[in-house]
Amino acid sequence: MDTPYLGMWELMYDTIRAFLALTEPRIEEAAREKNVPSALYYYGELGLEIFSLANFQKRDPFSNPAQFDEQFARLVADDWIVRMNEKEFQVTERARDAAREMIRVGDTYLGSLELISVADAERLKLLLLRLVHASRRAAAPPEKWAMLTRFRVADDSSPLLAQIREALMDLFAYRDDSHMSAWRGYPVSGIAWNAFGMIWNNLAFTPEHIAEQAWFRGYDANDYRRALEELRARGWVNVQAQLTPIGKRLRDAVEELTDAYFYAPWLALRDDEIQELRVRLLELRNQLSNVSC
Repeated sequence: MDTPYLGMWELMYDTIRAFLALTEPRIEEAAREKNVPSALYYYGELGLEIFSLANFQKRDPFSNPAQFDEQFARLVADDWIVRMNEKEFQVTERARDAAREMIRVGDTYLGSLELISVADAERLKLLLLRLVHASRRAAAPPEKWAMLTRFRVADDSSPLLAQIREALMDLFAYRDDSHMSAWRGYPVSGIAWNAFGMIWNNLAFTPEHIAEQAWFRGYDANDYRRALEELRARGWVNVQAQLTPIGKRLRDAVEELTDAYFYAPWLALRDDEIQELRVRLLELRNQLSNVSC
């Protein structure tokens, strides 16, 4: 994607990671203290209304469905969710209250930080919210499942940094919606697509290394060995797990379409406002990264 958008998503993602590095350890500690499953926090990005494999795989087709089934069983046993039918579970209000309480621990911590001025924080929030609102109004594709479903806690009474984090997480969800819409038409499994992406990003090339890098997905090396065989059968990677010319063109095309979907709503900002957003995000990211945990 050409300027003025060049590198903007990567900067946003780095800023999100800097936020999470500060808030998630505190959220997990609060979950342990209150004997609340941290899954309720993490699953908040998949929505805290109805749990089902079908819903979860709309945003996360890359993880092993078996680990969701196991977690659903644990949550049912402790009355955090209630079985509705064979495939769906209703999240209880008790669970949503617990998730809010955990997330607000992180938000309260953000409120204790003095990283940028109130005026600068308000301006950054305004720019981000204009993108959030424009993305919500954007015509399909992409299907805005992740953006509309995710569980939100921060509101106008929350610390400004928490409101900024929430806006960035909305845009993170829209980025996922954009990518899902861009690749869903290809006849390939989620695990194979994830392995394909790791090869494309030069992160890992062997089943063992992919499994190590993506341990949180719940798959082992044998699973990724089969995924690589699937990619080879399609001619997207060779026997050394390197991208073939057609594989590279295909993956590049999907990333370009992802960018096209994601950045289309950015017409809501002038070019100079996008550059202002870049500068303000860069400052915030650096400030967050400098905070000692």
